[in-house]
Amino acid sequence: MSGIISVTGIFYVGYLLFTAILVIRILLDNNSPEVSVAWLLSILFLPYLGAILYILGGINWKKHKILKHRPEITSQEELGPILSRQKEIMGSLSTTIDNDIAKTITLALQSSSAVITMNNFSRLFLSGKELFESLISDLEKAEKSIHLEYYIFRSDEIGNRIADILKDKSEQGLEVRILFDGVGCFSKMSRKFKRSLRESGIIVKYFLDPTNVLAGRLLNYCNHRKIVVIDGDIAYTGGMNIGDEYLDGGSKFNSWRDTHVRLEGEVVHMLQSVFLSDWINSGGEALENPKYFPETETTTENLPMQIVVSGPDSDWYSLEKLYMTIIMNANRVVYLQTPYFIPSSSLLNALETAALCGVEVNLMITGVPDKKIPFWVAHTYFDSLIAAGVNIYLYQKGFLHSKVLIVDDTISTVGSCNVDIRSFHLNYEINTVYYSRKITAELKESFKTDLEFCIKINDIDRKKENVLGHLRNSIFRIISPVL
Repeated sequence: MSGIISVTGIFYVGYLLFTAILVIRILLDNNSPEVSVAWLLSILFLPYLGAILYILGGINWKKHKILKHRPEITSQEELGPILSRQKEIMGSLSTTIDNDIAKTITLALQSSSAVITMNNFSRLFLSGKELFESLISDLEKAEKSIHLEYYIFRSDEIGNRIADILKDKSEQGLEVRILFDGVGCFSKMSRKFKRSLRESGIIVKYFLDPTNVLAGRLLNYCNHRKIVVIDGDIAYTGGMNIGDEYLDGGSKFNSWRDTHVRLEGEVVHMLQSVFLSDWINSGGEALENPKYFPETETTTENLPMQIVVSGPDSDWYSLEKLYMTIIMNANRVVYLQTPYFIPSSSLLNALETAALCGVEVNLMITGVPDKKIPFWVAHTYFDSLIAAGVNIYLYQKGFLHSKVLIVDDTISTVGSCNVDIRSFHLNYEINTVYYSRKITAELKESFKTDLEFCIKINDIDRKKENVLGHLRNSIFRIISPVL
């Protein structure tokens, strides 16, 4: 008995020492107070489990880079012509744009190396049906290469339809590469489906493969990006993955509302650069070759755009800073659409401050959640937002998965980034930023259409919620920074 007690005692003392080391590590990381407190409470109230969760997802990888190649600093040679025109473009824009837009462009450029391109064309998609029709048409016309990068790619009806096209193209001799996120696609594809892709000659890689022992410790860092690049000429990006739910809502929802974009022009080179960087980081070969960056035809659109990326090991949390800057610079109106709303204290303050300054701030989140805990936590921010004058809407028609920010008449962004700490700090994300009255007007119109299917939350509704519900929500908010 004494031997058992001795072993148990040694194990317990070892755990206490290990916990003390983790506590010191959390304090020395100098994260935001809410993140540090959340991890400390997790370790305190979830013995053993809290420590494991911190090791998997709490280590500050800004000090210990996860990836060797980052899209912010790769493909510089291939992007040479575009990079060399940055001063010229900025000079020409300085006479036609206001100071707030100039600051946003500069922030994205300095925090994410997001070069600005002008010779572009863009088309918006507000439903999966329209998107997949266009995507399938472009894939069938591909002549040289197809690069796909998805957080989720299901082996369901639409997934198999797209896969069949990819397999046909590969067998015709085209270069076809697919990059799946290891966590997002886990259990989403059958073994037969994955085997058929490889047997057709498609090169398939996983970003941080969950079955890889070395990558397993990094499972909390997902590649949430959605990218398709066809022949280096056409690109798709935004909020939609590959799955039947984007067409009919799936088994859980009546419908699925999302936003995606199709791009042509110089901006496609930016998407290609991101894919090639992620490909190398996932064990793929280096593909820095001019053939993947063909010369673009001149368009009459003259559409200024930037591609902003962010990740846990980026020098800056670029997308969080982008959102804050855009909101703080708003003069008249803000439209913000996101399925999940767990803002950092800084972003929450930006929204409240904008509203208190007299800006019309409109926040729309899903009212029919796929995940209960983030939905509950979102409610804990409503009281202060409503008090500041923010209009809060819950979308009721189906699941709202759209990630859009629109400010005034000229600045808007569409992408993969949710308004939560996971997207801002832990995931690899990508957003398209537009400086266009036309695109902004289209996105505003879609937001106003979505309002027809929303209920507005007010302080009376908040007071009707029962105490237990408030308590439950508040408890989960404590650990929300690490969800």
